[in-house]
Amino acid sequence: MRLRWVAFALVPVLAVGLSGCNGGEPSESQMKDAMNDFLNHSPGQPVSDPINISTFKKGACDKPDAQGYRCTFTMTVTSANPLAQMLNNLPSASFYKDANSGKWMMRPPM
Repeated sequence: MRLRWVAFALVPVLAVGLSGCNGGEPSESQMKDAMNDFLNHSPGQPVSDPINISTFKKGACDKPDAQGYRCTFTMTVTSANPLAQMLNNLPSASFYKDANSGKWMMRPPM
């Protein structure tokens, strides 16, 4: 009898836990990858000095809206491009999941 109760209690816990795997806000690594793609693969802009994200720490994300999830973060970038240091002061950005590729992408912050 005890085994049935444990199995009965475990099913809802697993269902709730697994339901968050496909949806919800982006993880820290997904945000970092989206930011890296945005910084180094901008359409129509050749990248002469790549920008490397040396540290990235996810903050909080707001509830999703039409633009996606607005998330805060702190990051440090390194690059031979002196203007890239301005990105160290970027406090937040909007992240969305691309319908075609299924990857998390970042919207331009300005």
